[in-house]
Amino acid sequence: MTLKRHRSVPITETMTRIAGYPDKLVLFKIAASPFWWVRYYAQKKIVKKSTKTEVKKEAIEFAKNFHADITARIHRNLPIGSSPTFERCADALIAEQDELIARGELNEKLNLNDRSILKPIKEHFKGMDIRSLTYKHINTYLAELSSKKINEGRENERKISPATIKKHSILISKILKYAQRENIVERIPSMPSVRMKDSPRGWFSHDQYVKLRTVLANIESKTIKVRNHIITDELRLLTTFMVNTFLRPSDLKNLRHRNIEIVEKEQNYLRIITEQSKTENTPIVSMDEAVGIYRDILELHEGYKKDDFVFFPNIKNRNTAMETMRRQFDKVLQIADLKRSPSGEPRTLYSLRHTAIMFRLTKGEHIDLLTLARNARTSVEMIERFYAKPLQAEMNIAQLQSRRKDSPDAEAQSSQDLPSPPTKIQTKPPPAKTSKSLSDTKKSSRKPVRKRVE
Repeated sequence: MTLKRHRSVPITETMTRIAGYPDKLVLFKIAASPFWWVRYYAQKKIVKKSTKTEVKKEAIEFAKNFHADITARIHRNLPIGSSPTFERCADALIAEQDELIARGELNEKLNLNDRSILKPIKEHFKGMDIRSLTYKHINTYLAELSSKKINEGRENERKISPATIKKHSILISKILKYAQRENIVERIPSMPSVRMKDSPRGWFSHDQYVKLRTVLANIESKTIKVRNHIITDELRLLTTFMVNTFLRPSDLKNLRHRNIEIVEKEQNYLRIITEQSKTENTPIVSMDEAVGIYRDILELHEGYKKDDFVFFPNIKNRNTAMETMRRQFDKVLQIADLKRSPSGEPRTLYSLRHTAIMFRLTKGEHIDLLTLARNARTSVEMIERFYAKPLQAEMNIAQLQSRRKDSPDAEAQSSQDLPSPPTKIQTKPPPAKTSKSLSDTKKSSRKPVRKRVE
């Protein structure tokens, strides 16, 4: 008895191997379709696909591209079968970003940030075919994430911020875009919107900054320890250095003496070129007070070398050094009762950068916002949204009411605050003068009406 062959089984006489390619790559036809098909054996599985053509020459070209695609997927650790998982696409994205970082095209912090939030995403979508991912799946994950709490059960318990939720959403979107680039998915589902509210950190007003410096000046005599590290005068120098250099706390972590140049010309300042930065790694120029502060730092670390770190050089692990700076500054804020601003914003080490920018906006004369943004390695938009959020017109009342000295109406503007004499409105023409000399006399005695300049 002869068994009937299934319509999807390859027809033996049509099976063709392609010259110059592995024998595992085969073209064939089946009874169920008029088109040529291609199959390839890899990773202990058979992968097959329709060429969508009845012309053998076109089918051979398709098979060659099919082989190249599978080889590339194996190299990139992508699935070669029909069920690509979300996890493997996520790992492939990280690997691709690693390559771009190695070529200097991306900041190395990108993958550090992505890896830190990838674990819960992979756990949630574990084993899921990325092609079946929908808006509902993503929205469910973000909803679960927003209901969780950080440090649950502790004194500093708090909900996950919208900014963190947004980061998770962006990473999921990047993974989906990667899958689309690799032709794993045809389209990307709509992403749920995450409502963001700008939450700028608190800054220090002039009086608050004076109070902070006073506490820092007296803190060394009190021998206060934070995680076995005594708070010394180095923290005061760090604080004043940040306010006069616009640096981010992350810039301080790896700042070395070789990154700083003292410039003494018509204007005295420090030229700071860090080896890496959160944004553009452009030179920063400091306020003139930073020169004296830096010299005090050099005196504090007598015998320093060019490659030594500027702050807390005795702590070799720079992540530990950064945490020590943060903890010590937080302790001082608690002692000074400056942990929160009057309007409730929390203050951290980053608040010193906000203070540096706010001081330029409130104390500087004719500050160019673009120049300030470039020097602080940020954008005008970020200054307006975050750093200058507390800025009020009353803080710059003198600048608001200032007048240009070279204006042609300067003399009139100088009397702007003087009341103008009322002008009479005449509804009837003046009576005709009987005498020319009398008219001339009255004209000469009439005082000119001074116009108010707005």
